Amino acid sequence: MKRAAIFAAAIYLATAAHVGSKNVFFSGAAGPYDVSVVVRPPDVVPGLAEISVRVPDGRNDVERVTVRPVRWDAQEGGAPPPDPAVPVPGDSELYSAELWLMTVGAYRIEVTVDGTRGSGTASVPVTSVMRGVRDLPPALGGLLVVLGGLLLSGAVAIAGAAVRESRLAANEGVRNTHRRRARFAMALASGTLLAAAYGGYAWWNAVDREARSGIFQRLSVEGVVTPAVGGPVLEVRVTDRSWLGRNWSPLVPDHGKLMHMFVIGAPDMRRFAHVHPVPVDSATFRAPWPDLPAGEYRIYGDIVHESGFAQTVVDTLFVLDEALTRAEPVAVGEGDPDDSSWRGAPVPLTDSNPSTPLADGSTLVWMGETELRVDEEVKLTFAVRDPVGDPAALEPYMGMLSHAALTRTDGSVFVHLHPAGTISMGSLSVLAPDARPPTQAGAVEEGMGDGTRDLMVAGSDDPAARVEFPYAFPQPGEYAVWVQVKREGQVLTGAFRVKVEE
Repeated sequence: MKRAAIFAAAIYLATAAHVGSKNVFFSGAAGPYDVSVVVRPPDVVPGLAEISVRVPDGRNDVERVTVRPVRWDAQEGGAPPPDPAVPVPGDSELYSAELWLMTVGAYRIEVTVDGTRGSGTASVPVTSVMRGVRDLPPALGGLLVVLGGLLLSGAVAIAGAAVRESRLAANEGVRNTHRRRARFAMALASGTLLAAAYGGYAWWNAVDREARSGIFQRLSVEGVVTPAVGGPVLEVRVTDRSWLGRNWSPLVPDHGKLMHMFVIGAPDMRRFAHVHPVPVDSATFRAPWPDLPAGEYRIYGDIVHESGFAQTVVDTLFVLDEALTRAEPVAVGEGDPDDSSWRGAPVPLTDSNPSTPLADGSTLVWMGETELRVDEEVKLTFAVRDPVGDPAALEPYMGMLSHAALTRTDGSVFVHLHPAGTISMGSLSVLAPDARPPTQAGAVEEGMGDGTRDLMVAGSDDPAARVEFPYAFPQPGEYAVWVQVKREGQVLTGAFRVKVEE
């Protein structure tokens, strides 16, 4: 079998689910209250996660907001008691709290709102991982070495003085015998203390190595495009030793798919696809290659493990022309009906009313802020107009009113967004299958808990015309944003190009 695509390595920030964007954004409901939640996980574990809870229109109704971390394998009564979130001065709708995440793994953050309308709880899936180890500042390290040297010198001097002078009678002088014994004692003390210091140094390095070995590394994969009778095939193979050694739990469906693979043409952002490879063995996934030309592509695959742990695998492909021609057969099923692809130029936000045409003649309109800044919470808002300019009726696309993907043009940031935020719906179905926020539209996905199904269609008060995605860009620079909706059975994709200022 001839393979005409070659793997090229890429280095990305390790942030488990998504790439280069560690904060978690959630928009949903806690019983009778609409809530927007932002979770800022710590970089080191154990560490403090910062939680912000906004309750719109709740200033006169909300009496108390509490938050609690619940690890995925916590037994009944195994989670800590909830901590109160305190009101933020100057903003009557905003509450904040800090929670300790003591271990790595999948958590759900329970956000409970009590008030005159009753009580309700929202669950926000969070992946806790080690992103790094804080190094000791060189100046502080040098100071500690100097102080340690003084301490050892003092201890040696004390040992020598004790042997030399502690047994002398009053007015008795120090003799050579005493000095020799003192020197011997000082040498013995020096050797003992230096051995102890070396032991401490070795222990410190062992602890440091152990901590660094716990820094999260996403599963490594290799992607290739293989020519086949039915058309070219995208093959993604997990090459990570931890996966091949069965150190990871199996995968569970997210929106009914084991993998959501986003294929993005680099560096121009003019080619895009959202496909769903299926497993053909324990380490290999395949999907028909979408209708895209040869060239360089970045691929981002979202997967969820049985524990609710979500992560994004990444790779870079160089697809050659000969890979897109027919050749020997390859066993691969029919393409997923939810697969989609797009070609075009993302529309820049330089116009006063930026919009882009969709394949069925309708129009996708950018309705939100056009001046975007780093870490500024925004709702990326879009309206869909039918060919005559009226609000278009949208159909659920894999259970959601819309999906969006955004990436920094250098590939250092990638996020898969839903109207419910950046959370993984697969993680939510594992961690909180019984959560039950209010439904805002009617379509559901089979096999999901009631609360999960409700969130699958949440995100807009006007599901027939507008979709919103809560988010905050983590870095300045140029980004491409693709928005996907479904009308009359057809998946429609529009794209914008945005600039995020510092």
